[in-house]
Amino acid sequence: MPPATTSLDTEPHLRPELRAWLLEKLRWPVMATIGKDGMPSQSVVWFDLDPQEDVVLVNTLSGRLKHRHLQRDPRVSLCFEDEEHYLTIEGRAELEDDPGMAGIWALAHRYGEGEGSFAVGDRINIRVKIDRVIWHP
Repeated sequence: MPPATTSLDTEPHLRPELRAWLLEKLRWPVMATIGKDGMPSQSVVWFDLDPQEDVVLVNTLSGRLKHRHLQRDPRVSLCFEDEEHYLTIEGRAELEDDPGMAGIWALAHRYGEGEGSFAVGDRINIRVKIDRVIWHP
């Protein structure tokens, strides 16, 4: 576990040791988006981190609920757990088409799945720009 100075650290950026913690093994974060009625909606997603920026990379089918929510309200939260330890990332999503499906293929490769392991169709890359990181060691 990465060191922490308090029982609950809140920071505007992803520290290198927390980045390493996220990538040390495969994790399946729970992603929360905001519905039109203001209620959160959650789903388990594949993710990766942009190597150059504080950005979490996710992908979904065009028109899925999370896509529709993010078109209306880009605020998003991702929670990563490891038994009693967890890290929450809050940020805003930027959406872009994934016409060649490179985004989903990269995630499928990272998670050890083949090209047929995800729903085929119009895909959307979700780039979550990190606003806040909450670490509970």
